[in-house]
Amino acid sequence: MLRSIVLIGFGDGAFLGAADPPAPQVSHAPPAGQVRGTISYGRRAPAVGAVVVVRPENAPSPVRIATTGTSGAFAFDGLTDGSYRAEVRRDGYVPVVKSGISVRAPFRAVVEVLLVQGETPREEATAATGSASLAGTIRVAGGAPLAEARVRLTRADGADDSRMMLTDAAGAFASPGLKAGRWRLDAQGAGLLPLRVDLDLAGDVVIDAQLAAQPANYRPLPQDLIVPEDVIPPAGS
Repeated sequence: MLRSIVLIGFGDGAFLGAADPPAPQVSHAPPAGQVRGTISYGRRAPAVGAVVVVRPENAPSPVRIATTGTSGAFAFDGLTDGSYRAEVRRDGYVPVVKSGISVRAPFRAVVEVLLVQGETPREEATAATGSASLAGTIRVAGGAPLAEARVRLTRADGADDSRMMLTDAAGAFASPGLKAGRWRLDAQGAGLLPLRVDLDLAGDVVIDAQLAAQPANYRPLPQDLIVPEDVIPPAGS
């Protein structure tokens, strides 16, 4: 049986015969879908600090959330095939909702949104009863987990106590034993744009949130300058 030979050269002009290198390992992990896009105020004005929420069209979980940085871009990987809904919000601008976003691996779904100045209408919370829980991971945009990020959950209607916690070394947090209903999630990390979003929680909801780097000339909103008085328990307590 013939066998191919690879000739490997050395500095003194000699050659050494070597067998074919071993075949590379092939990954059999199933391909995952992607949703990517850009939020802007105009053709050359990327939206900094906008919040993008992507979730399955007919399921409350899992939820992907991101703040947009200097490029106005966002990216979510690892999505299962299906139909998704994207919500884009920025204070002082009319919120945008895009539904029927088809995700099918290995293709990439692209969402482009142009924000228009205007008042943000207040939406009525979805009626819900029973209990809920929220767990997930806070990351730096690009994927690295964010340890000791400050996470706060509050009810606008005051029907439950607020919760404060810090993410652990893997960027994870968990808040069980919530009352179902609308909760506001605030997540902050040093040098990163804060994330603030309302979530209708019912049952067990899992999120994956990304915080973009804060530009040097970024002007924080008044609520970002308020130092919370809540005592934050250590991660995992």
